[in-house]
Amino acid sequence: MNVINFQDANCAHCYKCLRHCPVKAIRVKGGQAQIIQDICVYCGHCMEVCPQNAKTFETDLAYVKHMLSQKENIVISLDPSYKGLLHYDKPGQVVSALLKLGFSQVRETAEGAALVTKEYCSLIEKGEMDNIITTTCPGVISLVEKHYPMLIPYLAPVISPMLAHGKLIKEILGEEVKVVFIGPCVAKKVEAELDPRTRGVIDAVIEFNELESWLEEEGIDFMECDEKPFANPDPMVNQLYSVNRGVIRSIKATGNMGAYLDISVNGLANCRELLHSMKRGYIHNCFIELNCCDGVCVNGPGVNKRRGFRFKARMDIENSAVFAAPNLPYALPKEKMHRDYTARPVVEKMPTEEDIQKILKTIGKSNSNKEFNCGACGYPTCRDKAIAIYQGKAESSMCLLRSFEMVRSKANVVMETTPNLIFIFDRELRIREFNRRAEEVFDTDRRKALQMYLFDFIDPSDFENVLKTKENVLREKRHWPMYHMTVLETIVYIEESDTCLAIIEDVTAEEKKAEWTLNRKLETVKVAQSVIDKQMQTAQEIAGLLGETTAETKAILTKLRDSILEDEV
Repeated sequence: MNVINFQDANCAHCYKCLRHCPVKAIRVKGGQAQIIQDICVYCGHCMEVCPQNAKTFETDLAYVKHMLSQKENIVISLDPSYKGLLHYDKPGQVVSALLKLGFSQVRETAEGAALVTKEYCSLIEKGEMDNIITTTCPGVISLVEKHYPMLIPYLAPVISPMLAHGKLIKEILGEEVKVVFIGPCVAKKVEAELDPRTRGVIDAVIEFNELESWLEEEGIDFMECDEKPFANPDPMVNQLYSVNRGVIRSIKATGNMGAYLDISVNGLANCRELLHSMKRGYIHNCFIELNCCDGVCVNGPGVNKRRGFRFKARMDIENSAVFAAPNLPYALPKEKMHRDYTARPVVEKMPTEEDIQKILKTIGKSNSNKEFNCGACGYPTCRDKAIAIYQGKAESSMCLLRSFEMVRSKANVVMETTPNLIFIFDRELRIREFNRRAEEVFDTDRRKALQMYLFDFIDPSDFENVLKTKENVLREKRHWPMYHMTVLETIVYIEESDTCLAIIEDVTAEEKKAEWTLNRKLETVKVAQSVIDKQMQTAQEIAGLLGETTAETKAILTKLRDSILEDEV
């Protein structure tokens, strides 16, 4: 099961997701982006930046609806970021709306955060760890386990607020109770359903975007709902977990930082920078609050960013929170709050320098001067791209500059080798493009021609008419007497740029050959007619001679007959 799904039909070869993925957990194959599960930390940022909506969250909504239809006892664990992200007048209206959907109770995840805060205070009091990295964000845990496994000893051995809350609910209400977490996070779904170490505590995860769509489908509006209370006591300061320095402020309201310095870092790239410094041994004796999302949970991937709620949400949450530790009537055993971590290092085969140079040459980077390192493919340098190709994560065709150069090169070959005149002109008849054949015919250098107008070379009537009517002209024969040419004009209007493309085929030689052929035919016909006339004349002369001879012969024979008859008488 994948938490983030890619729809190939929508993937548009833009590589934006790869450019914005700090851990490069995206493979491009056949022009389509794919998640590399072993590298991904499920921050969900690729879903946010995708312009084609080609990446979607694997929803649990159908499963939750099915459980409700089966009359299951389902309790909601509501992430504290709801206070700034859902549109309501009073918090109790959110409770009422969720109860209308069929849930039995609605509780705040901050209730579990209060238990986590106590565990952090205990770690600080003991002071046994050089650095303490918070483990409230499952994306941070994946980041350390996969990309910085040497720093696992610094991860606080404490479960997340969501897991603590799920365990607490089942401790209070019974193991048969189903718990559905509602929040803004993609990584929470991995923690709840895919990680075998934590699976089973939370039964389903719903994003805020999904919840709002569901409520709209059911015709439920927060603003029209009555106010009903949460099933948990007020978690007070622990509601700040979803905003910047929320964990640190909750600890300070509960206890103190002891000998530790506190650091709060948000955003995956910033987290990586800090972890890299820690890896090099530059950071000691610090309590470090890490969050994958820039702006913490109120800016998570399951939030409608078009509303611009990030800073308003933070202010709403901070203004509503009570800066004091709650006095909760219950707790979980230490063993249930404990968590271990496993190194899952990303191991990738690295190419030799010879391999890298060979790949660079195949993508047109034959020397360092051609390594532009533009980052358009998603990798910061051409060498990084070559390494990714070697590892099967990238394709040579991903180099947009090379693709552009190849297209331009092919276009130039056509423009420079065609026997036709090709030029582009705008509505003012100014020349915008001018190929080599046009230079030869008009005896004008391209640079100079680009400063001139069509009427400087030829009668522009046909071309003006196409601009006016926007109706293309295809292979219309015209004579250009000043150039002693007969041509076929093809003039195409280009709507996007309000220009025209003219392709002029020189058919002068063909016309001369056709004229010569016609003259030869006419001469042949004339000669044939002369022969026919002579034949007719000869035939007539022969016929005349035959007629005279026949008449004479007839006269002689008649005389001979008569003479014979007279002798007989």
